[in-house]
Amino acid sequence: MARNNKKTNPSLLTLIGDLKAQTRSNGAPLWRDVALRLESSRSNWAEPNLSRLSRHAADEDLILVPGKLLGSGEVSGKHTVAAYSVSSSAKAKIEAAGGEVVTIHDLMKANPTGKGVFILG
Repeated sequence: MARNNKKTNPSLLTLIGDLKAQTRSNGAPLWRDVALRLESSRSNWAEPNLSRLSRHAADEDLILVPGKLLGSGEVSGKHTVAAYSVSSSAKAKIEAAGGEVVTIHDLMKANPTGKGVFILG
């Protein structure tokens, strides 16, 4: 018998549906890519550390993590970070550096076309 891998978290299902709807309305492929990543198994989700964020993202970037952002390492620069989940230490370090942590919904509403968004994961 085949195993059913259907997601059961209602907030995650809503987010995935909203991301796909945003792609259909604006034609922005970024949101569909993030939706497909979040639909995959949680063990395949991205879990980057702040050190990776500092290495790969330029200052003042909009960064999207389709998974959980972890707090190991230091952050340099003011970044706006959106992630499905953020550890408390990562959130504290980003805010101490002058950046901000927002939800994926907020980033999607503020930037419907996805221009200038860097996917980390």
